[in-house]
Parts: sequence; structure tokens; C-alpha cells
Amino acid sequence: MKWLKILLTGIVVSLFYFPVTFTFFPVSNTKNLLGALGLVCMVVVLIKKEEFSLPRELLIFLLLSSFVSIASLLAININQTPDTTYVPYIRSAIIWLSSAFATCCIIYLTHKRIDVPLVVNYLAWVSVFQCAMALLIEFIPAVRMFVDANVQQGQALLQDMGRLYGIGASLDVAGSHFAAVLVALGFLMVQGKKERGNTPQLLLIIPFIIITIIGNMIARTTLVGVLVALAYVVLMELRNFGWQRYDKDYRSSLGSWIIALAILVPISVLFYNISPEFNKLMRFGFEGFFSYFEKGEWTTDSTAKLETMYVWPDNLKTWIVGDGYFANQRNDPNYIGTATVRGYYMGTDVGYCRFIFYFGIIGLITISAVMIYAGLIAIKAFPKSSHLFMMGVACNFIIWLKVSTDLLPFLALFATLAFLTSDLDFIRSKQGLDNPDKEEEPVPVP
Repeated sequence: MKWLKILLTGIVVSLFYFPVTFTFFPVSNTKNLLGALGLVCMVVVLIKKEEFSLPRELLIFLLLSSFVSIASLLAININQTPDTTYVPYIRSAIIWLSSAFATCCIIYLTHKRIDVPLVVNYLAWVSVFQCAMALLIEFIPAVRMFVDANVQQGQALLQDMGRLYGIGASLDVAGSHFAAVLVALGFLMVQGKKERGNTPQLLLIIPFIIITIIGNMIARTTLVGVLVALAYVVLMELRNFGWQRYDKDYRSSLGSWIIALAILVPISVLFYNISPEFNKLMRFGFEGFFSYFEKGEWTTDSTAKLETMYVWPDNLKTWIVGDGYFANQRNDPNYIGTATVRGYYMGTDVGYCRFIFYFGIIGLITISAVMIYAGLIAIKAFPKSSHLFMMGVACNFIIWLKVSTDLLPFLALFATLAFLTSDLDFIRSKQGLDNPDKEEEPVPVP
């Protein structure tokens, strides 16, 4: 029964982190449904608290999110454009927070506790599931038919592009979400047994390698998380090696890496050599590495295109308030400028460029503030995990060098975890109960 509850909770986490719309219920996607459930959870928690007040941090976060909507309104009204892409941003932020709150509540009800390592483990194994589903959908026609018949996720376009997809996990959105999970796993790898929630190193390293390999086949944005996480692990291990003794935990970590690589790397090499389809996927996911070893230079098709997409405004007005276009301007019948042949407005897919062309530096600052403040909420609540959230925020800004997708779902999950943890502590103190998650002081032995 316990494993069934954990499985169902994992499904909920997946529907939050990789939201989808089901064909049998096309009215709303799973994020919105969880958002509605989250409002119910909030009411229940407030009733148990017997104090109907919202955290100050939540109100500030919502205020910053509203500034993004205001900046969008300012841009489209000044430029008289119909592109309202970021006008409802405040609504989107509320839905993400509410759905994240529902997800955290369900995890808590399943385990009677909730903390950062537990949430990271759910995100990691949900990501592994998405990677596995992507391969099953690609190689087993019956699985593809079943998923395509029940899930609406633009699969026709994905199939035309020849891209892998899971259940709600595809393209750069999946890549950015995988990247955030990888930095979280990298953080837990260098933590002690107590800090990582007694999770064996091997159960952190195995999902890390799986997501690294298959995640890059789905979207090469995953590589951002790989590089940030590995850089962090190497730096922390070097620091520990320099300042601490070569202890049992360090040897255990090294042994876990050796075991995981000894298992997964030969399997990947085997499939690379015997399966033309897997060979093609590997060469796509790690095109830069293959190019470097075969041609002596790091080049990929996407980076070559990306170099041509760094397009910047040529006037002060656009720099400040933007042109009011985020999507392709061809959607505007009144547009009289030069039409963009490919991609989005001005032919760029670069996050920073798209934001500036849409609502200028003003809008870029406001949306950046939302990401930073979400990270600060989590840092304040969980100071021992501050490196995790700083890397998460850093990944967001690095990814914007490539695409405009953000990591609000990841950051919102831990921000609402902070709110829920505070609420649970308040309820326990009001009921005169101790926090069951708090470690008891050791009793001295005479």
C-alpha cells in the first residue's frame, strides 16, 4: 500500500513538473487542475492554523509577478500590438504556486513529512520516468499510439522535427527542467548522509547519469545542468579533500560513481553500436562532443544557428519598453515592418533578446526579480540548501542565453515548500507538538 501511494504521488509530481492536457479532458491541463486543488489545500491549512493571513514573502512574490504583467501591458499599449503573451503572468505565477502547494501537500500526506531531499528525489525519479517513456514512445509503436491518443502535446510537430518526447516533456522546456533536477542531484551528492535524507549515493548518481544521457537526446539544454552540477561536485570534493581527511564517506561516493558508470556506460555503448536509431539519438544529444573528437572543434547545428540569433534593438525606445512582440509578428494583421521569415520576432529565440524586444529592459528586470526572489524565499527557509537554490537561479539565467523558457516551476516548488513547512511548524506549535522531522539531541551516555 505504501509503494502504491508513493507511485501515485510520483504521478502527481510528474503532472505538476511536466504538465499535460489529456484528450479525454481537453478543458484544462494538469497544472491548472492541481492549481485548483492547491487552493483547497491552502484553505484547509489556514483553517488548521486558525489564522487567515498570508506570508509576507508570498505577497512580495505576487507583487513582483504583477510588475511583469504591468510591464507587458505598458509595452503592448505603447506599441499598439496584440501580443499578450506575458500580460497574464500574474495569473500564471499564482497557478504555479498553487499547483506546487498541492504537490507538496500530497508528498507530505504520503510520507507524513516533507523536506528538500525528499522533493529532489521525487523530481529525479520523475525525470528518469520521462526519459524512459521518451525511449519507449520512440521505439515501441504501441506505446506511441497509446500516448498520442490520450495526451495533447503537439506531438505532430515533434515527430516532424524528429525529436524525442515523453509525457509532457519535450524540447527546451524539458531540457531546462532536467537541468534544474541535475543541479539539485549534484548538490545532494556532496552532502553528508544526514543532509541528503539517508539517500544512498548510488541512488543519486544513477538518475544523474540517466538524465544526462537521455535528457540530452530530448533537449540539449539539459547540458547546462550537467555542467553546473559537475562543476559544483568537483569544487566541493576538492575542497573537502583539501580540508578533511580521506574518510569512508568520500571513498563510498567514489565507489558509487564507479559502479554506476560501470553499469550504464557499457549499456549506452552497446546500444550505440547495435541500434542505428539509438546511434542517431546519441549523436544528436552529444553532437558537440562527437564534433570535437572527430573534427577537432566544438560545433553543433543549434549553436551555429544560435550565433545568428543575437539580435539587439537599434533604438532607445525598444531597449526601454520593447516593441511589444514576443511571438511571431505575423499574427498581427496591422504589422507593417519587415516580416520575420523564421522563428519568432526579429528571428531570434534567445531569451534575453526576446524579452527585450517584447517589453524592454523594464520587463527583463521585473521577470528576473521574480526568479531571484523565488530563490531567496527558499534560501531563507532552508539555509543549509542555499547552494542548491543559487545554482537553480543561475541555471535559469544561463538558459536564457539560449531560449526564453524559465525555471519558475522548479523555484516555485521549493518556495511553496518553504510556506508549507512554516505552516506545519506553526500548527504543531499551536497544538503543543514537537516537529517530528527535527532531530533529537543525543542523550549523553554515562
